[in-house]
Amino acid sequence: MNLLQEYEKQQNWRGWERYLQFIPMSQNDSVVDLGCSVGDVSRIFSLRVKDVLGIDINQEFIDFCESNKSSNETFICTDFLNLDSLSVKPINGIWSSYSLSYLRDPLNFLISTHSLMKHGGWIALLDVSCFISGNLEKNSKYYERVRRFELESYKSGIYDFNFGAKIQGLLQSAGFEIVHIDNDVTDPELNFSGAAPKEIIEGWAARLSRMQRLKAELETEYADFCQELLSSLCSDQHEKRGNVRFVVAKKSNKSMQPTAYAAAD
Repeated sequence: MNLLQEYEKQQNWRGWERYLQFIPMSQNDSVVDLGCSVGDVSRIFSLRVKDVLGIDINQEFIDFCESNKSSNETFICTDFLNLDSLSVKPINGIWSSYSLSYLRDPLNFLISTHSLMKHGGWIALLDVSCFISGNLEKNSKYYERVRRFELESYKSGIYDFNFGAKIQGLLQSAGFEIVHIDNDVTDPELNFSGAAPKEIIEGWAARLSRMQRLKAELETEYADFCQELLSSLCSDQHEKRGNVRFVVAKKSNKSMQPTAYAAAD
């Protein structure tokens, strides 16, 4: 299973439609999907708004989206840090799922995004919190080591495994007004209780096979760690622990200036 196939399969577990009820969008909105992946969310928005721009750094994903796009969808292969330099229509809405966690400086990006957006526009962010460690048993011999790995990844600016927990504070610091928060989103792959079905375990196994930095950290113990994590996900005692967060905010018509943000570990 290649990366494109893996991401296509994951779409069956996301339940994107359920998030729309919390987003203050209108039919005249121009929406940007940051990190559009294989384009499922872009397509959902295209049925409800004026036009959608999907941005992703993976050319294979963009080619796939182009081959399936509708008339009001546009896709561009670029780093979405280039958003302010693109010739795009005035932005009414921004969606980003599991992508801003890759940014080294998400606050400055959100401040820039705030300045590009029309007053009354909205932003909806969905991301993970304690991504790997949150699915391990806390008494696991790997738990603290994986937590340290996640923290070091954030400090190094590589990937923030706990980005979901910071979304609300970052948006407020960037000048947005919060309109909806869900700090424990149920997701059948990433944040759930009870034993996962076989296809979810296969998805996790594929993900773990790609995590080369964690593999290098745990070295010869990596196979044992993977087996323990997958066993935890198969357990009837597995419990969700706030591993997925969803926050919706808007650019108020009132003047709101960016404020200081203290990053949490």
